[in-house]
Amino acid sequence: MTQLAVLEVSRLTTRFATPHGPITAVDGVSFRVNRGETLGLVGESGSGKSVTAMSILRLVAPPGRIEAGAVVLDGTDLMTLNEEQMRQRRGTKVGMVFQNPMTALNPVYSIGWQMREALRAHGHQGDAQATITRALAAVGMPDPARQAASFPHQMSGGMRQRVVIAMGMLHEPQLLIADEPTTALDVTIQAQVLDLMKHLTRERGTALLLITHNMGVIARMCDRVAVMYAGEIVEEAPVDELFARPRHPYTQGLLRSIPRADQTRGRMPSLAGAPPDMTRPLPGCRFRPRCEMARAGCETHPELRETMPGHLARCWIAQEAFVPESLCGQ
Repeated sequence: MTQLAVLEVSRLTTRFATPHGPITAVDGVSFRVNRGETLGLVGESGSGKSVTAMSILRLVAPPGRIEAGAVVLDGTDLMTLNEEQMRQRRGTKVGMVFQNPMTALNPVYSIGWQMREALRAHGHQGDAQATITRALAAVGMPDPARQAASFPHQMSGGMRQRVVIAMGMLHEPQLLIADEPTTALDVTIQAQVLDLMKHLTRERGTALLLITHNMGVIARMCDRVAVMYAGEIVEEAPVDELFARPRHPYTQGLLRSIPRADQTRGRMPSLAGAPPDMTRPLPGCRFRPRCEMARAGCETHPELRETMPGHLARCWIAQEAFVPESLCGQ
C-alpha cells in the first residue's frame, strides 16, 4: 500500500543575489516525507540543508529568493498562499525546532509568556496554562508549572532545547522540521533529546524532517536519508541501505570520515578538497573535482536516478551498474 505523503517538495530552487553574482543555494531539490516517517537531510556545512528548510517555511529573507518549485503540505502548495495564509500554517501544520535554543527564545520574556503567545497567535481556545503545562510535561520537563515561569537564561541548554521542541509540537503539527537540534548540547543530553523527538513523533504520527551533518544521528533517528552536496540531492535511500551500500562517492567519503572505535592510530580519513564556489558552478558533476573515480563522462551533469530499487544517486558510475527490472531480458 502506498504511504500517504505529508510533505512533497518538487524542483525547489532558491537563489541569493551577491556582489559576485547569484548563488543557487537550493537547486531543483525534490523529496517527500510520509506520515510518521523521519527523513534525514545530511551534508557538509553550506550544502543547502538549512536553506531548504527555510524555503519550505517561506522564511528566506532578501537577498534570498525562492525562484521555482512546489512545496505541497497536506495537499496544499505553500508557494501559492499569501503571507497571512502561510503564517497560519507555521506552527500549526508545520513546526520548527531551530539549531540554537538560546537565539530561538526571547531572553526578556518567560517561557510561559512565549508559549501563550504561540497559542494566542493561532486562536487557541481553552485553558492556555493547562495546555502549556501538558506540553512541557510531554518533553520531560521537571515541575513544568514552575518552569513555565522561568526565563531562558535560568535554564540549561538541554532544558531550553526541550522548551523549543515543546513549542514546535504545541499545536500537534503534521510535520516537524528540526535543524541541527543537538549541535549546542553535550553528548549525554544529545541522546536524551533525540530519544525524546523520536518518541513524540512516533506517538503522534508526526512526520519529521531532520537536518544534520552527523551521520551517527542519521543512523539513530531516520527511516530514509537524502544526502545534499552543493545545493543538490546527490543520493537518497532507506537508512540501512545507505549505510550498507552507499552509491555516491560523496556519501562514501562521509561514511569513511566517521570515527571508529577500532581505529586508534593513523590519520582519520577525510574528503579531499573543498565544496565548489557556487558563484561559478562547475559544468557536469559538482563533486567531480573531489572525486577519486571521476572520468571524462562526468563532465556532463548527471540526474538523480535509481541505482537499485528504492536507491537513487546522482552519479554516472553508480547508474551504469544498475539495470532496471523492466529492461531485464530485453
